[in-house]
Amino acid sequence: MKKGCVFLGVFLMFCAAAIYAGDIPVTVEFQGIIPGGGTVYVAIFYRADSYRKQVPEYALNFEPAAETVRREIVLPEGDCIVSCYQDANGNGEMDSGVFGMPKELIGLTNYDGRGATGGFKKLTVPINRDTPVITVHLYKVRI
Repeated sequence: MKKGCVFLGVFLMFCAAAIYAGDIPVTVEFQGIIPGGGTVYVAIFYRADSYRKQVPEYALNFEPAAETVRREIVLPEGDCIVSCYQDANGNGEMDSGVFGMPKELIGLTNYDGRGATGGFKKLTVPINRDTPVITVHLYKVRI
């Protein structure tokens, strides 16, 4: 009986490890935020079609108290885009103007705030055990 319980315990530990092996704790650092300037909404995309349709695999939001905010997020291994905007007017939407240009601060991985953002592959960053920090800077997009 005791051997059976030990075997079952070890088996369950291996099953749990297999299920959660791809989950990696990552620090995402958001820079260029206006403290008290509105909620920051974050969307994380792992697939090009979900990015194109703006249907994130993961989402979160926070009220910033500083220009730089760090968040610990547990994510699956793979390539992803971290996208965010600061909702200055509190309407829960990213407002855009002429030609769809954002009116609010936006940030994307691998985007420097100049010109078009680029495609899915250009914006992705790897999530793996060697990814200590991902930095996303928020910018006011200008033409």
